[in-house]
Amino acid sequence: MQEDQRVFDVAIVGGGIGGTMLGAILARHGVRVLLLEGSGHPRFAIGESTVPETTFGLRVLARRYDVPEIEHLATNGALRRHVSSNCGVKRNFSFVYHREGEPTRPDECTQYPTWGPPLGPDSHYFRQDVDAYMFHVAVSYGVTAYNHTMVDDVKFEEDGATLVTRDRGNFRASYVVDAGGMRAVLPERLGLRQEPPYRTQSRTIFTHMVDVLPFDTVAPPREQHGMPSPFSQGTLHHMFRGGWFWVIPFDNHTTSTSELCSVGVNLDLDLHPRPEGVSAEEEFWRHVRRFPSVARQFERARSVRPYVSTDRTQFSSQTVVGDRWCLLPHASDFIDPLFSSGLAVTVMALNALGHRLIEAVRQNDFDTARFAYLEHWIKRMFRFYDDLVSCSYISFDDFELWNAWNRVWTITTLYGTNAQNQAAVTFEKTHDPTCFDALELPPYRGLQGVDNPWVERLFNQSRDAVLAYRAGELTQDRTVARIYELLRESELAPAVWGTLDPQDRCPAGVFTLWPLMKILLWGKFRSPRHVRGTYFTGGARMVGREAVQAYTTELRAGVTQVNQTVRDMWVNWNRDWSRRPAPRTPVPGPRPGDGRSRK
Repeated sequence: MQEDQRVFDVAIVGGGIGGTMLGAILARHGVRVLLLEGSGHPRFAIGESTVPETTFGLRVLARRYDVPEIEHLATNGALRRHVSSNCGVKRNFSFVYHREGEPTRPDECTQYPTWGPPLGPDSHYFRQDVDAYMFHVAVSYGVTAYNHTMVDDVKFEEDGATLVTRDRGNFRASYVVDAGGMRAVLPERLGLRQEPPYRTQSRTIFTHMVDVLPFDTVAPPREQHGMPSPFSQGTLHHMFRGGWFWVIPFDNHTTSTSELCSVGVNLDLDLHPRPEGVSAEEEFWRHVRRFPSVARQFERARSVRPYVSTDRTQFSSQTVVGDRWCLLPHASDFIDPLFSSGLAVTVMALNALGHRLIEAVRQNDFDTARFAYLEHWIKRMFRFYDDLVSCSYISFDDFELWNAWNRVWTITTLYGTNAQNQAAVTFEKTHDPTCFDALELPPYRGLQGVDNPWVERLFNQSRDAVLAYRAGELTQDRTVARIYELLRESELAPAVWGTLDPQDRCPAGVFTLWPLMKILLWGKFRSPRHVRGTYFTGGARMVGREAVQAYTTELRAGVTQVNQTVRDMWVNWNRDWSRRPAPRTPVPGPRPGDGRSRK
């Protein structure tokens, strides 16, 4: 290999979804990118459930950086059409409460919807297909990528870094991004790992299975539980004191080609320490058998891969950025699978990191101060999710406590998602990528609305109430009452929602077109002063336009398939190969944004 083929602007260690998306973004804008993956594709990975803030963030990434392939991950229809029919649909977050030895009670469940078409629904990623797709996209944009290439060391000098690989020799790069996950090379090489400063202390057992029954076949009938969307068409959380199961089916729609379901149980380490001499499989089934309704759902289930049992899942690094290096979020810290926060934080980080690296390469200026924004906001988001998850484990003590605390999360999710949508709406009006700079200005920074003082106050005071309950300073009834009081005072809940009614266990209703329009109308005309003008300021026209586009796209795809089938019955020759898009070329000139150097 020639020496100039070993020198790059940016080296990315780790070929998962985060590293490959970053590689595609950088290469699209003329950055010479090296991507090194220790294993190969396809490969097993978890982190399979998306959330609306993630999928809206993917739309932002695709449009800001002109990488349309990223938007194929943003809605379930596009994902199935362009990426993989092995992925599942996610129409809701469902939470079902369980008591040991008792069938679940019909009125002890909650549900929060994902967005309907054209902006949704969300998805269950079959990660081996999705990650392989993004790896190939990155290569198609010009990334130099190697599978089965272990990085043994990274040596930093004043003008860059040398990456020492086990089998392919050394490479040089001006900057290194570690996207290697929990076992990332830079935290070990630089001694960054620390005792996690997080309240959450949990562990996980997980596998993939076949023949997991749809929970709708064993749950109380809909007439009794009242949820608007099937349990089996979302991410299902079975909650119990000190833990929860996830059930993430990939086979939950008529066009799926998968037979698989991702399952796992997450356990509070204080209440459920890891037993000695018990296999991961046996412990998993012990917990399944504790709850009759869960046992019925799994009565036919069989695993198709070994059970994995972790020690404490939380880990942390002292810092996220340094001199000529940066950690992507999953290489830096991790909290818990609850609320599927990992991909959301990664997408937020990619949005902020992409233009900074493009600028740094063009200006040959990799000053650590340029990347300080990522240090602050990645760490802040992990602290937020630690609060959210740890208080959720506490709320699993009692259904009514969960029913109250859950509503705080639905509000933060609404405002976090809408912040992403505000930028997208502005872009659709102007086609000016500088509008995405607003996502790094108050009140849209970070995720889950945490940069909005009203949302932050609601969350922090509700968190403090739950922690006071845990400390024995508040009764369960008083804690629940306090949370509803804070929700009422915040005025953040749309008037068309049932947030303040404990009997409404799906307070957001659904996000189909007409309910969505009602939220937009409330935001524009009836919301309080601290909401109006900042959120829900528009988008009805965009939603309508995208609804028409989504309909015509699906119709065109169906007609094309029928026409091709009929043609192939009669004719052998075709020119389908000539209709593939031309290879994308790097974008010349300044980065997508305002062209100013941001230090």
